[in-house]
Amino acid sequence: MNAFQIVLLLYAIIIAAGGVMGYMQAQSMVSLINGLIAAALLLLGLGLSFRNPTLGFGLSAVVALALGLFFAYRFFTTGKWMPGGITMILSAIAFVAMVLALLRKN
Repeated sequence: MNAFQIVLLLYAIIIAAGGVMGYMQAQSMVSLINGLIAAALLLLGLGLSFRNPTLGFGLSAVVALALGLFFAYRFFTTGKWMPGGITMILSAIAFVAMVLALLRKN
């Protein structure tokens, strides 16, 4: 497992945990479902990255970009750092890492 795959695994875990926290704190079934779907897609990207890094990291970059844009919108409309701002920043970091992984062809 390389550094990019470790970043991807950690990001998937954080996204899944965020969905669970959203459900536990606000009883938001939408947060739970979307968090778990996004984490599943990221884990799929991780799995694919072992055999086809371009496909795996590409899928993960798209998911990170989509999450980053969604949470940027949430942050700028609510002004709340949790979950919008923090997840926006984490998604931006994950997106940059996935693009670097794609450029490196790891």
